[in-house]
Amino acid sequence: MNNRHITALLILIFTIAVSSCADKVVEDTNPERPTYKPSPTEVTDSFLKALKEENFNKAYDYAYVPSSDEAGYVIQMRNLFKEQQIKINNFQILGTQIFGLSATVVVELDSSRKSPTTGKVINMNQKSKYTLGLFDKKWKVTGGDCFENCLEEIPEIEIAD
Repeated sequence: MNNRHITALLILIFTIAVSSCADKVVEDTNPERPTYKPSPTEVTDSFLKALKEENFNKAYDYAYVPSSDEAGYVIQMRNLFKEQQIKINNFQILGTQIFGLSATVVVELDSSRKSPTTGKVINMNQKSKYTLGLFDKKWKVTGGDCFENCLEEIPEIEIAD
């Protein structure tokens, strides 16, 4: 074989080697930390979409509520949303962290609700963290806590002397 054929053969072998790896997805192969689908991020996204649509039956599928059955959960959530005039306008997931059998998902939440002080509907742009647990190899939302822009500011009252 001459140099041209050897060069062409090497280029062909290199091209095949590179293209065979191009469509491969590298998976997490850490045996100490198995992954379960859907992920905590996906579960939180689906949970919040269901709440945004006020589809509480669907939200129940993503929530861990050992103290209530589905019908009780739906009634409780429907009453809460109605009484407090809660409406989720939009949300964005900012990050997820997994700690073994639990996870935390941080969300920026644009919502509106009835003010406890004035009774008027107010818009809120807040940040919340949702906690999730792994139950029967499925992630479930176990709770949520606001940590930024949580409470509306109470207007100052001027007192005349």
